[in-house]
Amino acid sequence: MNGIEREKIGPLTLRLWGLLTALAVWALYLLTIAPTTGFWDTSEYVTTAHILGLPHPPGNPFFVLIGRVWDILLGFTGLPVALRINVLSATLSAGASFFWFLAVARMVAHFRENRHEVLVTAIVAVWIGATAFTVWTQSNLNEKVYTLSLFVVAVVSYLAMVWMDEADTARGNRLLLLIALLLGLGWANHTMSLLPGLALTAFVLFHRWRAAFNPLVLGLGVTLLAVGYSVQLLFVPIRSAQNPIIDEADPECPTVVSAITPKRVDDRFGRSKWAVVCEPLALSLIRDQYGPGPVTQRQAPLSAQYANYWQYFDWQWARALPPGARLVASMLFLFLALVGLWTHLKSDRKTFVYSGTLLFTVTLMLVYYLNFKYGYSLYLEEVPNYLEHEVRERDYFYIIGFQLWGIYAGLGLAALWGQWTVPVRTSQARDYPTSFSDDRPTGFSARHRKAAPLLAIGLIPLFFNYSRADRTGDRAARDWAYNILQSVEPYAVLFTNGDNDTFPLWYLQEVEGIRRDVTVIVHSYLGTGWYPKQLRELTAPCEAGASAADSPTTVVCQRPFDVAAAASPYAAMSSTPPTRSIMAWNDAQIDGLPPGFAVAADTTFQISRWIGANALAGESFSYPDIMVYHIIQQSLGDRPVYFAATAPPVYGKWRLQPHLVRHGLAFKLVNGPLEASEDLVDLREYMPNTALPTWNDRVRTRELLWDVFLVEDLLDWEEWPEPSTESSIPAQYYLGYYLHGMTEEHLGDVEAAEQAYQRADHFGLLAGLRPPPESPSE
Repeated sequence: MNGIEREKIGPLTLRLWGLLTALAVWALYLLTIAPTTGFWDTSEYVTTAHILGLPHPPGNPFFVLIGRVWDILLGFTGLPVALRINVLSATLSAGASFFWFLAVARMVAHFRENRHEVLVTAIVAVWIGATAFTVWTQSNLNEKVYTLSLFVVAVVSYLAMVWMDEADTARGNRLLLLIALLLGLGWANHTMSLLPGLALTAFVLFHRWRAAFNPLVLGLGVTLLAVGYSVQLLFVPIRSAQNPIIDEADPECPTVVSAITPKRVDDRFGRSKWAVVCEPLALSLIRDQYGPGPVTQRQAPLSAQYANYWQYFDWQWARALPPGARLVASMLFLFLALVGLWTHLKSDRKTFVYSGTLLFTVTLMLVYYLNFKYGYSLYLEEVPNYLEHEVRERDYFYIIGFQLWGIYAGLGLAALWGQWTVPVRTSQARDYPTSFSDDRPTGFSARHRKAAPLLAIGLIPLFFNYSRADRTGDRAARDWAYNILQSVEPYAVLFTNGDNDTFPLWYLQEVEGIRRDVTVIVHSYLGTGWYPKQLRELTAPCEAGASAADSPTTVVCQRPFDVAAAASPYAAMSSTPPTRSIMAWNDAQIDGLPPGFAVAADTTFQISRWIGANALAGESFSYPDIMVYHIIQQSLGDRPVYFAATAPPVYGKWRLQPHLVRHGLAFKLVNGPLEASEDLVDLREYMPNTALPTWNDRVRTRELLWDVFLVEDLLDWEEWPEPSTESSIPAQYYLGYYLHGMTEEHLGDVEAAEQAYQRADHFGLLAGLRPPPESPSE
């Protein structure tokens, strides 16, 4: 089938039809694209792409490099950086649709005579795959690196189909070598790119097993795989040595040789894994800081994990419909996909070996391998302990599988449309045409035209996913970060608790240059040996003649407060630069700290004259908790100390609530006595059993909530679109406005209280909360 892509079907070649289909997919993604950053890992990857930083292990260097080049190339457009990277994601997914179009066309042309049927099948299959909910929502917001892996898998799949038709030629060998190089590069993006490995192996062995054992091809293939993966082994430690602002795991190596020399290392479970001699890089490669356990130790019953997969499958085809109607749509598309699978299996087993094995790999086998906990929103009554659940929905891990299900649903739909009940050709290679010959049937018969309305089923995902996939106007994450950063005073230390109160803040600081003076400290990273050392250097006072502006993407010294761009509460505030780092310990002291300690008897740890941290007998304090204590003690008197409103586990561990005062979406640790006044209100009598801080700075919080915070877009929303943040982000806005309403009512300003309550009610509905409790006077 040499050159089938250049064969004309109607006025255009097959390749041009594929390009038009991909452009239609691209246009759909751009029409619904997010204008800025998003929650979870979105901001981390946008930011690291922009500054050539290193995201969480293993660092995803191929994405970082592609993202940086794309960022530069689109610089002339003037588009925001986050939007540029979102466009990259849309472009990669549309590119994947192009190569899947060509791959599907090659597969179907093996057993269908009518070239127009081949064209329709490829269009319908690719369109359904592209509008599957997870594929769509990962393509109009670059949440992670998976669209690049999606693109790699699509290209490799197409090249595999080309190789099949040229397996006995020198070009066929070259195609295998190109596939090996692409897999290596994809591996340097994410291990997801290696998922076609089993399918490729089965395909080559089934079709031309001798090719797999050709010593020259095998040797060069392994070499090119290593060359592609060398991006991971070389870029990561080299860039880490330059100390980028975001340098997670600090995988710096003393020599290049130590970074590329293989060595088996033991993880924290004592399992031996292949990595490299350089220990920091080795630990990053095996993702040691996350401590993934062995797959044989199931984190949840396999039945619950497959139930979670079905939940995500059920989202793909009609996400906006209520559960009952959505289930009908899911069963319909499952039926179509099974028809497509059966049609392919009966008609052309050789290409089915590849695609069928790939589908098995990215569904049943992947669910077992990933070994997730209970789903974020499943088994909540049976398993109420949230620690036994995933912290968010994980449907994005199955993006390749959902695209394949969509492709097979399209193949099944086209099969019903064309009444494909038996294969037209046998699966023997000698019967395969080398092109669309002139004597092949063309055009559409009366039967085709009469059955054409059936193809409209392929538009169901478009119509019933659109409202949930549409991200236009969604600035929630960017504004959330702005509101948190503007809640704190100049040069503040700000403790956060996780991804959503950390990564968007990084984005705002490093990409948009807002509030770089604030030191954002994510609590979970304090448990590593590298993060406290980076914080120490990042907050060190600048020496004479040095300026953080000298190298804005790398760690130099404490970055200054931008008075000219200051929000109203801080424009006239004294902003003297700190005189010391927030970390006084040297490397040996940091490395020598115990992993934790237990308190034998009730103890008060005196942080300052005014602040005592109370601990009860039997309590244990971990390494991160020790770091929090030291940073507070080192920072008080030199810079403000704050906790994000989302970080109760951080301040609650040391029972600091009596010393915390609400400023918008953060709590300031006050190093002095707190006395109630018209500006400072204690709501303890209205919150007797709460674990939250009860003090509220009326003046500061009012100014932040009404004059500084960006919430206008959210006030127009009728529902919160992202299930994994629905109960957290809008809930913090709800608490901020509601407690401020209580403050105003307590002081007798009923009108101001009512305005705050109205906004609180809106955010309470977005958070799925019940109507707010009665106000103080009621």
